[in-house]
Amino acid sequence: RPPRSTLFPYTTLFRSSLLLLCVTGALSAAEEVVIFGDNDYRPVIFEDAQRQSAGILSEVLRQFAQDSGTQVTIKLYPWKRAYTNAEKGLGGVIGVSRTPERMKRFDFSAPIYDDSINVVVLKGKEFPFNSLADLKGKIIGVQSGASYGSEVDAAIQSGQLSVEADQGHISRLNKLLHGRIEAAFIGNGQRGLQALLESDSRLAANKDQFAVLPKPLAHDLLYLGFAKTMNKQALLDRFNRWLIGAQENQTIDQLVRMDAEQPAN
Repeated sequence: RPPRSTLFPYTTLFRSSLLLLCVTGALSAAEEVVIFGDNDYRPVIFEDAQRQSAGILSEVLRQFAQDSGTQVTIKLYPWKRAYTNAEKGLGGVIGVSRTPERMKRFDFSAPIYDDSINVVVLKGKEFPFNSLADLKGKIIGVQSGASYGSEVDAAIQSGQLSVEADQGHISRLNKLLHGRIEAAFIGNGQRGLQALLESDSRLAANKDQFAVLPKPLAHDLLYLGFAKTMNKQALLDRFNRWLIGAQENQTIDQLVRMDAEQPAN
């Protein structure tokens, strides 16, 4: 079982707002910023039944906006479109992995969330997985435009891994269910898989047919990033100072428990 991720929850941040404002210094209430994100990465960030942004990272941004006075507009799209919009300088992007190539084009915050990427298969079709060599010869469903870490990305680009890219996690799991792929890369561990299965009626009816292989593919740190052309380093510095204050005496377990109490969509 992978180690638990750590991230501050938002359950007690209201009581520390004044302290956080002292930490971040003078803030401009007039500042506005657009931040893009994935519309289907449950429970990290997604669009709910009312087509509103939801999930852990959405709540992080809302709390930062409230504490700092920054006017944040969250816009969620399929990941490739969200990332491309940020790449063009139309806004920032949250939930993005940091890679050497992306570091040439983006300024990044401190890490916000530690996300484990896992290999999901159908029950009865599990196989030993200890290294990328164990995936050779299998057709694997992946997210279009996503990074799975330098080693995995290089294996995909070189053709060592045979992949079929898509725009959404639900469609990927349906492909797996119907035998069109042999494995799928899914984020946020067992909890992430269960959230996806419960969000789709067809998958929910077959949720007992899926299994997560014991070894994670990778531990993926997620960040807030802005294209260097946007010159948002000052905003990122402010976000990082707020993050330090918000992390004091907080754990991901509290946030996960609160998220689990929310009704399913």
